[in-house]
Amino acid sequence: MPELPEVHTTATGLQGVLPGLYIKDVWTDYDSAFHKGKNNIKDKTFFKTFRKKCVGKKILSANRRGKNVLIHLSGELTILVHMKMTGHLLYGVYKKTTVKKAGGKSAKSAEVWLAKHAGPLRDDPFNARVHFMIILSNGKHVALSDTRKFAKVTLLETKKLTESHDLRELGPEPTDKNFTLSVFKNRLLKKPNGRIKTVLMDQSLIAGIGNIYSDEILWKSDVHPESKPSQISDTLLKKMYTATRSLLAKGIDFGGDSMSDYRNVNGEKGRFQLKHKVYQRKDEKCLKRNCRGIISRKVIGGRSAHFCNTHQKLLQ
Repeated sequence: MPELPEVHTTATGLQGVLPGLYIKDVWTDYDSAFHKGKNNIKDKTFFKTFRKKCVGKKILSANRRGKNVLIHLSGELTILVHMKMTGHLLYGVYKKTTVKKAGGKSAKSAEVWLAKHAGPLRDDPFNARVHFMIILSNGKHVALSDTRKFAKVTLLETKKLTESHDLRELGPEPTDKNFTLSVFKNRLLKKPNGRIKTVLMDQSLIAGIGNIYSDEILWKSDVHPESKPSQISDTLLKKMYTATRSLLAKGIDFGGDSMSDYRNVNGEKGRFQLKHKVYQRKDEKCLKRNCRGIISRKVIGGRSAHFCNTHQKLLQ
C-alpha cells in the first residue's frame, strides 16, 4: 500500500499540473454490490451524483492528508482518493477503446483506456489497470490504475473535510514541523502495551506510516517490532523519532517505493526500494555496521515484520 512518501509524491505531482484546469467528464468501470449505498464511486448511484457534481468544476489544488490524495475543486468540493493496496494516480493523454474479453464467441466487450504515447504510462503493465478516469480541459487525463480494485474515490465538502469519516480519526502528520519528539512519544504511549510495529502503523496515532517504513524505522533505531512503547527508553524513543523523520524525508526524496505496484503520476518507479536495509530482506545479512545478525520475518498484527535477530533486542 502506498505510504506517506508515495502519497506525497503523487499529490505533489498533481499539484504541479492540475490547478486551473476544468473537469470535462469522469468515467469508471468500478461496480461493486458490496459498496451499494456507500459514498464511494463503486456504487453506481453515488457515481451518478459524483459525476454530476464534478463535471464543469475548476481544479484549485491537490495535497495529501495521511494516505489520502485530496483534489480540491471550485464549489467547495474535494475529491478524495485512497489508493489502498495497488492503486496509483497517473497523468497523461489517454484514448478509450473497446476490447473483447476472453471467452470465444460469447465474450463480452469492455471499455478500456490506453495511454496514447510510448513510455511508462503505456509500456508498464502496472499502469494499465485503469478503473477511474478524469477527463480534463487541456486534453489530458488523470487515471487511477488499480490492479486489485481496492482503491476508494469519494466526494466531500471541502469545509467539512476534517469532520469526514475518512479524515477525522487521523493522527498528526510526522513530517510537519510541529511534530516534535514530545508529540511522537505521547502518541505512541496512547497504546503503552501494544506492539510497537502495530502502534507505529496505527493511523489514528500517527498518519502515513505503513509496513515498509515502520520496518525501516525500527531497524535503524535498534528497536524490536514486538517491544511495548511503555518499555522503550527515552534514548531509543529519540532514535525512533529521528529515524521516522529522516526515513520519511528520504522516501520523499527518492520518489517513493516501487517494490510493488506504486508509480508516480508520470508512470515512473520511485527508488526507495533500492535503499531498503531490512524490508523484504529475510535471511539476508544485517547491514548494520559491526552487526552479525540475520534478517528475520514474523507476522505481527496480521502484517509482516522484518527485523534483525541480533541488534533489535526484544525488551522484557
